[in-house]
Amino acid sequence: MPWLFRPLLRQPQPSSTPRKRWQPLVPAGLLTLAVGLILLAWSSERPVDAEATLIPATQPTPARGVKQLFRRPLPPPPLTVPPPVLPQPLPPQQAWPDLPLVQTQPRFSDLSADHWAWPQLADLARRDLVSGFPDGTFRPGATVTRAELAAQLARLFDLPPDRQNMPLTTYPDLGPDHWAYASVQKSIGMGFLSGHPEGKFLPDQTVTRIQVIVALASGLGLKSSRGAATVLAPYSDRNQVPPWAVGSLVAATDAGLVVNYPHINTLAPSQLASRAEVATMLHRALVYTGRLRQVASPYVVAPSPHPLELNPHP
Repeated sequence: MPWLFRPLLRQPQPSSTPRKRWQPLVPAGLLTLAVGLILLAWSSERPVDAEATLIPATQPTPARGVKQLFRRPLPPPPLTVPPPVLPQPLPPQQAWPDLPLVQTQPRFSDLSADHWAWPQLADLARRDLVSGFPDGTFRPGATVTRAELAAQLARLFDLPPDRQNMPLTTYPDLGPDHWAYASVQKSIGMGFLSGHPEGKFLPDQTVTRIQVIVALASGLGLKSSRGAATVLAPYSDRNQVPPWAVGSLVAATDAGLVVNYPHINTLAPSQLASRAEVATMLHRALVYTGRLRQVASPYVVAPSPHPLELNPHP
């Protein structure tokens, strides 16, 4: 029979299908995958090492392991701008004594009720917080030395409890036998005054108005986040303020400590401070701390209004 018409002969089939080479590896692969998933799950539950990773308390704990692969990214938190920090009246210290009236009417031969600083000076004198000279004068126009300012600060303010054990500061020009030694040490411990860069205190050096303002702002710990351009705008001579004093002046102005006589818009930062000017600014500091009631004066620089206060209704 021609080969074209020969029936196709069925090839003999093997009794069973031969196993492929990779089939024996399936159980081992499944076992490896299971072990890997167990390790990933275990690592995702481990606590974060606080010593090795710093995570802000305001942020959630980041996902780990498998959770990190399938977790949708969270949108960034909105940017918030904190409100400006304005000086707030300090609570009266428990260590400070009360300020009672000691005398009904102060008696200074060179002061009368028509003096521009009389309301503040009279209030201080009636409480025995300022005193005159042995001849009965107050000398309101006289200048003030650093030692005299330290004596007045030590008289009006008391050491806070956390600074009572501070070590004494030594200066070559201020020995223990100086009449203002204890007052200088106390005022330095409270943070009002400090020595000069060359290591001296210069107790007989007269103080300027800006130095008095900076001393009060430093001792009271005044801070303000408001811009200098806004706060110092009322001062016509603001360009004369030294850069190292701008921050303290801004805070002192916001706290209502600055007193300008005779022109309220003229700061005169480099002018020597008079006894009347120092006394009135010290009175304002006592009002700020809550120890005295406010006494009206047309020469106290009122803090400029907050920008948000100009338009309270959006």
